[in-house]
Amino acid sequence: MNRSDLRGGRELADTLLDLVLVGGDCAGVVGLAKNCGKTTTLNALIRAAARRNIALGITSGGRDGELYDAITGLPKPPINVPRGALIALADFTIGRTSCRLEVVQRLGIHTTAGEIVIARALEPGQVEVIGCNRASDLIRAIGRLRRCGAELVLVDGAAGRTFLASPDAVQTFVLATGAALDADTRGIAEATRTAVHLFTLPAPSPQAMRRAEQAMESGPSAVIRADGRVEALPWPTLLGRESLVASMLHPDDKGLVCARAVGDGLLTALASRLGEHSARHEAFTVVAADPSRIAAGDHSVKAFEAVGGELAVLRKARVVAISVNPSSPSGTTLDPADLVVEVSKQVEELPVFDMVAQLSASGGVMLEA
Repeated sequence: MNRSDLRGGRELADTLLDLVLVGGDCAGVVGLAKNCGKTTTLNALIRAAARRNIALGITSGGRDGELYDAITGLPKPPINVPRGALIALADFTIGRTSCRLEVVQRLGIHTTAGEIVIARALEPGQVEVIGCNRASDLIRAIGRLRRCGAELVLVDGAAGRTFLASPDAVQTFVLATGAALDADTRGIAEATRTAVHLFTLPAPSPQAMRRAEQAMESGPSAVIRADGRVEALPWPTLLGRESLVASMLHPDDKGLVCARAVGDGLLTALASRLGEHSARHEAFTVVAADPSRIAAGDHSVKAFEAVGGELAVLRKARVVAISVNPSSPSGTTLDPADLVVEVSKQVEELPVFDMVAQLSASGGVMLEA
């Protein structure tokens, strides 16, 4: 089913746009898996912003807008841009659009698909956007879009690009979920709940915050000992040393500051170690710089938290809404209303939208159209 048809979608799209604009001038739409409808959601935001004559900037954290998925080979909805929109994309794709683009500025950022440029759409049309694949480059491209006149920058977040969860790059997020994650409505809702949890992790306590900031500034990861000392670890990365790090912990240590990624291996090793210290009275906190550094899945996160572990970030992301797609390429088609309501039960604090079925819910209650 092609879910790019947004006829009649003005009101819901405008509501979603209002939520995005409250958070700032740069928003990302991130798919929790491929084919969760993030490009459909992005197109809804683009159309709503164009109706308000908001000067748009558009880019991607990967490859988006092509007719067929480069990995799965399945058809994809194109990215539709209005006349005047600014797009940060690899120059290789300029000849693969249905509209004329005028290069405004070259950024000197090089990808396998060529140099990233800022181009202006001279007419409405469809574009393929191959964008930046590093956080620092994406931040730079967003800044250039703003300086070229974009009042709102929308980032199509390719699935698996965890750096998009960095608040240094994007101010607000819409998370796209759906049947591509799970064939069961409840399973989709629970997986979405976990994703929202990781995107919106809290800051540590003020005392732990100060110690974590000091450790991050010095570079390496560090253990926060029971007496408050921050003991730096001797390695630039903990990858491959997870069990060793866990074995170095004392029963009353307060936490671990991770200068780089927090992965499944680390949380699993820590969960095992904490399980040996069942008499602990305080939580053991793992502190990361921001949600983009959390590269762990549902199972290891739950195992870590079940034995008294806590995850925290120095800078948190802001998720403003969830969009859902009840269809998947495998042929699964769920009831749209059931999915919207079930996800909103699991994620009570956020509104949930189906932009194609024109449904929305909050707190497990369907809202009026």
